[in-house]
Amino acid sequence: MMFSYYLRKALRDKAYVFWALAFPLLLMTCFHVTFMGPAKGEVDFEPVKCSAIYVNESAFTEEFGNVLQNLSDPAAVKNSNMGYNHEIVELIAANSQEEAEKLILDKKNEVLFLVDGKAETIEVKVGDSVDTTTLMVARSIVESYRRNYQIMKDAAMTAPDKIQLVMDSLSDQISVMKAKSTFLGDDGTSANVYAWYFYSTIVMGMFFNVTPGVHTVFDIQGDLSGYGMRTSVSPKKKSAILLSSFLARYVVACFVSFFDLLALKYIFKIPVGNRILEIILFVLIGNLFSMSLGALFGLFTKGDENQRDGKATGLVMLSVFLSGEMIVVLPGFFEKYCPIINRINPATIMNFAFFRLVNYATLDGFWMNLIKIAGATVVFLTIAILKLRREKYAAI
Repeated sequence: MMFSYYLRKALRDKAYVFWALAFPLLLMTCFHVTFMGPAKGEVDFEPVKCSAIYVNESAFTEEFGNVLQNLSDPAAVKNSNMGYNHEIVELIAANSQEEAEKLILDKKNEVLFLVDGKAETIEVKVGDSVDTTTLMVARSIVESYRRNYQIMKDAAMTAPDKIQLVMDSLSDQISVMKAKSTFLGDDGTSANVYAWYFYSTIVMGMFFNVTPGVHTVFDIQGDLSGYGMRTSVSPKKKSAILLSSFLARYVVACFVSFFDLLALKYIFKIPVGNRILEIILFVLIGNLFSMSLGALFGLFTKGDENQRDGKATGLVMLSVFLSGEMIVVLPGFFEKYCPIINRINPATIMNFAFFRLVNYATLDGFWMNLIKIAGATVVFLTIAILKLRREKYAAI
């Protein structure tokens, strides 16, 4: 009876239903429309039409020309470790910068590389109509070349006898904007880097379950709401009321998460792997963590129910943002300059756990991250239970 009452109460919470269910679906729809082909896990894209103009020719310009030639050769690309079965670029002849720019304006070309051999710089110019995929391909070619060329220069200075070995090892390591990451899944395929946005959206939806955690506290605390007062003087055991309130909202939270996962797989066509039991465990622990965190906000922050709810949601949004939900490179940036953020940010930990669960051949990293979340959940729940047991209803 109490369970069904709290279940109906949770389902009538329109704000929660929107943020936990509708908002993630809307966000994934936006990602789907934005990324289009790459978001569906497809690795094929049309070869990028490009031209290169070289000034102050040197080894720098010569090697970059060789890179473009290799990327325009389907056989060379197929035999490399880039993971494509077709050429990456289509070279368009141009005798001058003006001619190349005119080709771009006439929609006959997409990218112009201006390569200065003396300054060892490469400027990328594109047309106004160029899509994001083309721009990322062009930029990744340049960045990969710069990095590899510097390695070759260092090798020439420190170990000139090994320069040929270095060049051979780098010859097929121009990483072109892979619509795939470097991590292999169980089926031997690579994970779509764009899928990170979708996976982190699932985690974000789970994190919005801090709201039911806050509401559960207000349902049982006599000092915080009129309903809480009536609950406090009820002949029903407080432990039974608390358990019914918590479990009802927890069931709804898990249902929402599983619904989002089904939409992710069958509507947006993002792979989630075949580790069903581990996915279920991830959802159960992740939602339990979020609700226990919400309970702490309900117990230890100040303000009314809406204010505490707002504070908890604010923390969730900050955590999700730092995990790379909107800027996918943020976790990598923090890993390089401030790795402690990735270690303590719960959204990042859960994102890494889910990403590794879906895409990694082994589950060591997944279990390590899940253990962190489970440990924090036990601590949060213990604190919340001890606090509620000692609660004195002074307002009754």
